[in-house]
Amino acid sequence: MIIVYDNIVEKYKEVLKYAIRYSDTFAVITELKRPYSKIPPNCKHDEVMKNFEEYLVKQVVRVREWPGTNTSSLHKVMNVYKACRATRDALLELPNIFLALENNLPEDICFYRNEKLWIGTISHEKMAGMKNETKEDIAFLENQNIIFYLQ
Repeated sequence: MIIVYDNIVEKYKEVLKYAIRYSDTFAVITELKRPYSKIPPNCKHDEVMKNFEEYLVKQVVRVREWPGTNTSSLHKVMNVYKACRATRDALLELPNIFLALENNLPEDICFYRNEKLWIGTISHEKMAGMKNETKEDIAFLENQNIIFYLQ
């Protein structure tokens, strides 16, 4: 399913609350800062994401592929976090995560349910989609007046 990105931007708080409630984890993309060989890695958005540190499930340094994106860059990092009340509240304290570039936040937030991609975004393309949607997911989108197209 394709979701109209501007609708997610407008309803971002409701979308985040719903997505965190019904997902297990979520991931964002940041990038390495110099020195690139530092362990643990030094990332561009470390300060912004410090409230999420204890919920970090996995970090993939030099990630080259994530939902909707392939890159030749060796400086991208995917951080995967537990979806819970604390991470929901921390996300809601940030400026709109779906406007990542405008707000200097990590990009391409994606939500996973049962270890499978559920909601994916591509920030710089202003694209969003949902996979394996349920009747409840569709009802949520309709109740929020978020336009979507089934494929």
